[in-house]
Amino acid sequence: MKYIYLDQNKWIDLARGWYEGKGEIYEIVSELKRKVKLKEIIVVVSLITLKETLKRIEDGSRNRLLEFIFDISQGNTIAPFRDWIIDYEIENLFLEKLGKKVNFQSRVIKKGVSGIIGMEAKLVDSVSEEMEKELIEKVNSLETFKLMYSTQKSIDRARETSAYLERKTAKIEEVRKRERSGINKQKQSEEVFKGFFRGFVVPGIIKFYPKYEFPITDINMNIRELKEVMKKFPAIYTYYSLLEGRDRELHRKIQSNDLNDVMSFTMGIAYCDIVFGEKMFINIAKHSKLDKLYDTALISSLEEFKKLIY
Repeated sequence: MKYIYLDQNKWIDLARGWYEGKGEIYEIVSELKRKVKLKEIIVVVSLITLKETLKRIEDGSRNRLLEFIFDISQGNTIAPFRDWIIDYEIENLFLEKLGKKVNFQSRVIKKGVSGIIGMEAKLVDSVSEEMEKELIEKVNSLETFKLMYSTQKSIDRARETSAYLERKTAKIEEVRKRERSGINKQKQSEEVFKGFFRGFVVPGIIKFYPKYEFPITDINMNIRELKEVMKKFPAIYTYYSLLEGRDRELHRKIQSNDLNDVMSFTMGIAYCDIVFGEKMFINIAKHSKLDKLYDTALISSLEEFKKLIY
């Protein structure tokens, strides 16, 4: 079975071809749907994809794309890049040193509402184990998933998030310029890496050290060695690599949807078999050798996608 992650623009391209009812893309989607039905392929949807779809202004366009996403994904979801992902990945390195490393792809890729927000549904009231299982299955069903993400409230939240990112873009650009405006690019890059490592990895190491009582890093490690450590954290290292790659492109202003793209690609690259997305971030990921590190096919052309589907 292959897990496929589609970037927003690829969902749009495939949906447009499907609704045309003929042509190459229609045939590709037909084959994709056939393999989804046979469970040879699972296409996952992210919260970012849903938000990008929900903020569409025209009702018909929004609803058609949503229906296509629900149909192809069948409610299979991939969790967003969150604190608990960072914790899992860092703790996993402690476990690896004990020979107990966990493959937690099944915690990242789930069904329905619980999966899309990365938090398992729990019941407040005490009920029988059988009843609890039945209710949670209902919460995570495709029907509930459709209902939750077809409401005006969900649409309003998506638009609020989009407006917030628009407002933050100028500030992010200022930070990027401050970090990258010097002449010594290598030194700048090293400082950015050290700041990222301190912010994302060190707190997790400190958190889990008392539990396991042995270190996973050494204070004498140089940057190259620390990067090798960070490569063992798929989502963390992917997130860093995509940000680093984008921020090096000083000739291109940061756009409001960049953060969505980085967050979107992060989990797909780290935990799926195939990522089909727009060229810029696919190229950044390949430049960082993320495809080889995490055994993920990174593609941007329809022809490449077709070969992997058939």
